[in-house]
Amino acid sequence: MAKPDRSNYTPLDFREWRASGSLVLSPKFQRRGVWTAPARSYLIESLLLEMPVPPLYLRVSQDEQQKRLIREVIDGQQRISAVLDYMEGKYKLSGSVEQSVRGKAFSDLSDEERKRIEEYSFMCEVFHGIDDAEVLQVFARLNTYSVKLNAQELRNGRFFGPFKRTAYTLALEHLQFWRNNRIFTETTIARMAEVELTSELMILSMAGLQDKKKSIDRFYAEYDSVFPDAGDVSARFRTTIDAITESSGDFLSESEFRRPPLFYTLYGALYHRMFGLEGVELPTEAPRRLTATDRASVDDALRHLSELIQSSKRDEEIPEVYERFVNACLRQTDNLRPRMVRLKTLYAHAFGT
Repeated sequence: MAKPDRSNYTPLDFREWRASGSLVLSPKFQRRGVWTAPARSYLIESLLLEMPVPPLYLRVSQDEQQKRLIREVIDGQQRISAVLDYMEGKYKLSGSVEQSVRGKAFSDLSDEERKRIEEYSFMCEVFHGIDDAEVLQVFARLNTYSVKLNAQELRNGRFFGPFKRTAYTLALEHLQFWRNNRIFTETTIARMAEVELTSELMILSMAGLQDKKKSIDRFYAEYDSVFPDAGDVSARFRTTIDAITESSGDFLSESEFRRPPLFYTLYGALYHRMFGLEGVELPTEAPRRLTATDRASVDDALRHLSELIQSSKRDEEIPEVYERFVNACLRQTDNLRPRMVRLKTLYAHAFGT
């Protein structure tokens, strides 16, 4: 089989081919899934921002009867349809995109914005003269090397609204924090683990402790169109992360609390002290800032509790009063019950309650 040619085509090219009847958007091997309005709008926004999008795959063959080239879209039908339909005024951008273009039809855009869409350069892998069997073989091999998407990667493909945007913005803004404190590796960051934790911390501040497996998708869906508290949630997130940095210093990167399940506990304890968590009956004078005494107490608590966990890992005996806490740190770490056990223990050690 000949290697494909790598070419670049614009929406203007696709529109011209479709008008002439030389573009086939739905060949027999193309998936028939239909993109939602937010998904289509997210693509258009990507073009406006001149961000990269995945390559398209085309097959070019000769129509012997009409003596012309036929271009079949092997992979990328929804992307091309979304762009052409938008250019033809068939829909307006949804509320999931940036405020400046939200609700706008193609005709509502500025000349410069329309030009960005019309002349966007799509990278295309173009196969010449291959038959159906070879097309299916190509994609069988592509799928062989695909890595199964994790939960956050699946969310990334399903949701496009303000809750997702806020989570990604905050996660990226604190990228150096995740790295410096060894909360995530480069590999887990590439798989969006820091975005998933950021999402959980946002939900924690909004609705209290949750069972991870049951809550994240629900919040993404509920706030996929409108997220009125985005500004307040973001501000409190930044304040809490700053308080963690001030309280733990360099020790966090060496402590057990750098592990994401336990970091969730640390974040929750400091957040409750400063702002109060819904459904958590632990004394707090929120709203308040952490004092120097508070920060020193948090540092002491992290060191003491980290040592207990490490002792248990070494099969050393630990005081009976801490057994429930240690078990909650080492087993069923993302379920609601162990999360509450960890929060109460850390909070009591840090703030004497």
